Amino acid sequence: MPITKQELRREALQRLKAAALADPAQLRSATLRRKLAAVLGGHSRCVAIYAPLPHEINLLPLLREYPQHRYVFPLCLPGRQLQFRHVLSPERDLIPGAMNIPEPAAHTTIVPPEEIDILIVPGVAFTRSGARLGYGGGYYDRFIPRCTRARVLALAFEEQLVAEIPAEPHDLYIPELITPLT
Repeated sequence: MPITKQELRREALQRLKAAALADPAQLRSATLRRKLAAVLGGHSRCVAIYAPLPHEINLLPLLREYPQHRYVFPLCLPGRQLQFRHVLSPERDLIPGAMNIPEPAAHTTIVPPEEIDILIVPGVAFTRSGARLGYGGGYYDRFIPRCTRARVLALAFEEQLVAEIPAEPHDLYIPELITPLT
C-alpha cells in the first residue's frame, strides 16, 4: 500500500526535528543561505521568505546578511489565503501568530504578489523533480499562481528529500530546489 501524505509528513517531520536537535548552531541553515545568495544577486529584489519553525531552515539572518533586498513575510488570512507584508526588523515587525508561528504585525505594509521577485516556499518534504509536501493547508498552492513574475524556489535539508510524494491535481511543483548537495 502506498504511503499517504499524512504518513510521509509525520516521518519527514520526525527526521527534521531530530536533525535540528543535532545542529544547535544552525550551521546547516547557514550553508543553504550561502547557496541562496547566488540566486539573490547583488541588486535589490523583493524576496518572499518565512519565519522558521524550530526544525525549518532559518532565513531570518538574510535581513542582515543581504540588507539590499526587501523582505516580505506571509500572513495567513481566512479562506486559506496568504498576504505578504514588508518586514524591516523581525524583532519589531513579527509577532506570534497561529500555532505560535511568527507573522507580520498589523503596522507592516502589504506587498502585492506581482511585486515579488523571488518566492521561497516552505515545505516538509520535496522530491528532486519538484514535488512538494507542505503542512496540509494549501496556502502556497493558492498563492504561487498570483506571483506572476516571481522566481519560485525552495530550500531543503537532506532529510526533506524523498523519492516520491503522492500528488493531487491542485498540488504545484517547485521549479527550483536548493539543497546542500546542489
